[in-house]
Amino acid sequence: MGSRSKRSRKLRSGPSAVLRFIQRLVAVVALAAATAIFYLILRSHDPLYVLREIKNWSDYRRYDALIARMAEENHVDPLLVKAIVWRESRFQSDMTGRNGERGLMQVSEVAAHDWAQANGNVSFSPSDLFDPELNLRIGCWYLSKALQRWNGRADAVPFALAEYNAGRSRVDRWVKAAQQKGQTVDARTFEDSIDFPSTAHYVQTIIARYDFYKQRGPLVKTE
Repeated sequence: MGSRSKRSRKLRSGPSAVLRFIQRLVAVVALAAATAIFYLILRSHDPLYVLREIKNWSDYRRYDALIARMAEENHVDPLLVKAIVWRESRFQSDMTGRNGERGLMQVSEVAAHDWAQANGNVSFSPSDLFDPELNLRIGCWYLSKALQRWNGRADAVPFALAEYNAGRSRVDRWVKAAQQKGQTVDARTFEDSIDFPSTAHYVQTIIARYDFYKQRGPLVKTE
């Protein structure tokens, strides 16, 4: 009787011991994963961004392949385009701005009509700007034109970003303002001459995010 009772207790304890082992193993793996994520967050230059990216992973990554394709089509750096998308819409394709800008790159109706006219698109409607692919195509086209206009500078990006945000006439005015001070108009002196605080901040934040993305490497080009 005694030996049968011991065997019975061993049989009953067997599964529970396995279950405890599995639970401990899962806990160890979860702790290791959490530690690895925490380490990566701390090593990044922008922990807050990484936390938001982890929380909204699908939003922050879903357009990478499309951004890469539209940027390549218009000969601009996809990482710069992604930085603009982040700043303009936080990757929300249904975003509408205060002045009627629409979509991922917050394209204005004026810029969209310029694109439609240049490309013979007679059926274009402003509501089409909520389509991610069209929005990125027009935004990249507009950005590409701005970069080409300022490609004589050592760094055309600040000039092009300011134009994207505030328009060409204002950028021309800021360049002239720097020239009138007898300054060599490079990226730094140009940024100092911007007298719209919102545009100055816009340029600075996008360049910082652009540098952040460049440290991570290229976007994935396949959907």
